[in-house]
Amino acid sequence: MTIIECKNVGKVYRRGVEAICDLSFTIEEGEFVYLLGASGSGKSTLLKTLYRDEAISSGTVMIDERDISKIKVRDLHKLRRDIGIIFQEYHLLPKKTVYENVRFALEILAFPEEEMDARIRQTLTLVELADKADCYPEELSGGQQQRVAIARALINEPRILLADEPTGNLDPRASMEIFRLLMRINRRGTTVLLATHDQHIFQRFHFRSLTMSGGQLVADESKKAVGSLQYDYKKKDFYIV
Repeated sequence: MTIIECKNVGKVYRRGVEAICDLSFTIEEGEFVYLLGASGSGKSTLLKTLYRDEAISSGTVMIDERDISKIKVRDLHKLRRDIGIIFQEYHLLPKKTVYENVRFALEILAFPEEEMDARIRQTLTLVELADKADCYPEELSGGQQQRVAIARALINEPRILLADEPTGNLDPRASMEIFRLLMRINRRGTTVLLATHDQHIFQRFHFRSLTMSGGQLVADESKKAVGSLQYDYKKKDFYIV
């Protein structure tokens, strides 16, 4: 089933600055897809159009067979329940614990109070932070802070996860841990679209890639990695099994 479809999408800013030009592609439910391209190629703008933080100038964006340009502003929260978003910056609330940061996302969604605790602890277990629930962001490493941000993005069990350079501020080991987590999330059925510059990841672990340049889609390469990502403590390296 097609869960994301872009048809001849264009985005033009003031003074005629063209960020996206005649872009078309589809993503099937459950796919893991890299979004590649240099800075300024249009990757972040594309991601913003998918959750309608940016309105497109032309074309059509369909999310789960819904034309998102026709969704009224007051109903956008319904769209965004199906989409989790991870940024390069963590955007954590410094005076709230890990548990409270994740809970805050549920409070915004007016999630039933009686179901919050179980959902939060389940999600923290998924991102391997159950033992850090009472810690504050300053007490965590960069990789752990990014996992809190991922937990917050996953708390509503979205069908789509959009990740905009989530490993950009991390060292190689932490980057691989985040990538391993994204693979694990994808294996559970979530569609993942990962914008990244990390060549060590996308050249080594092969998934379909969409490459942008100058706001256009210049390549769509289908590759498929199977299995799950594991860590060999003797060799001190990651591998797929």
